[in-house]
Amino acid sequence: MDNKNKIKILITQDCNPLKGTGISVATYGVAKELAKLDFEVTFATYDVPNKLVKDPGSGVNIVKLNTIQDLTQKIKGSDVVIPVVSFSSVFKAFGTTVSKICENEHKPYMPWVHTSLQNSKFNNIYNIKDYVQETSIFLMAEMFKSPFCKKILAVSEAVRDSVVSLSVPPNKVEVILNGLDLVKIGKELETPIQKTNDVICIQRLHPEKGSPLTIAVFANLKKLIPDFKAIVVGDGEDIDMVQSLIKMFGLTKNITTIPTVINGELIKLIQKSKVFLSTSLTESFGLAIAESMYIGTPVVAPNIEGPKELLENGLNGFVFDSGDTLTPAKIIAGILNNEIVTVEKTKNAVQKIEHDCDITIQSEKLARLIKKTLT
Repeated sequence: MDNKNKIKILITQDCNPLKGTGISVATYGVAKELAKLDFEVTFATYDVPNKLVKDPGSGVNIVKLNTIQDLTQKIKGSDVVIPVVSFSSVFKAFGTTVSKICENEHKPYMPWVHTSLQNSKFNNIYNIKDYVQETSIFLMAEMFKSPFCKKILAVSEAVRDSVVSLSVPPNKVEVILNGLDLVKIGKELETPIQKTNDVICIQRLHPEKGSPLTIAVFANLKKLIPDFKAIVVGDGEDIDMVQSLIKMFGLTKNITTIPTVINGELIKLIQKSKVFLSTSLTESFGLAIAESMYIGTPVVAPNIEGPKELLENGLNGFVFDSGDTLTPAKIIAGILNNEIVTVEKTKNAVQKIEHDCDITIQSEKLARLIKKTLT
């Protein structure tokens, strides 16, 4: 299709699309898929290096924003704007700023919400008073109710429920799951599979991810399997506490911490592990959980928001009550002792992701929604 006739999509996000966090991987992945579907896609953010890392062949134009005027010009040149937003524990004004400029320029926009309201409850950790947090949520709700807000995209049913709870009409919210590039993952897998690690945990080391609970699970697991080996992948403000807890519980020979891993290598680490563990206190979707399910690594995760939409206990994975550290240790021990995982359960997990989380299917759904919205 000629560029002049392509629908121009502007995706705005307050974090670097190339740095590999869960949100970045999900949104940038969909951006690349939309570019394949004959849309002209621009990804605009202020959080990229001055010298941009190019991504040849992606079809996505990555733009660094330096001023409000830069943002306004990009909005003016688009047909529809997709601001990536979240109910963050620390309110970020970027998303609501984008919506306000869209209203001034009479541009339709479709906010893409990546976290549920549960995430916003961690505001006190960051010295954000409750009334300030309530104000930020109010501003988000006003953005959703604007006549220029044509649809709201939610990454899970839990996020959809959060948006609807703010008096937003249910028919205005569409679930577009965080998709996985199944073809790309398939190319990154190694054969034959060598399971050299027992347990892997992938998460930002922030309070809402429950890092102390992770170490507590491992402390309980050591009582059942003294010589288990685990890898914790992630970095963040809780890193020093995690390192201290590892020493306190005598786990230095059991746990290896890795701050960052490039995405392709991350897939290989999951594949080489016998179990994937999550102890997160809030998880609106769970990209690493979905990746592990597709790769065939059994998942043990709490029964919260996004994970419980992906996992059916005993059928395609294992769930436990959030905050419980003994039950997941017992489940992991059962898996490592070859007592509770079957080929059928692994197959069920793979099929769940193939059916629900294929990035191609989710991107095509979004493409149809955009075209319908603009007609």
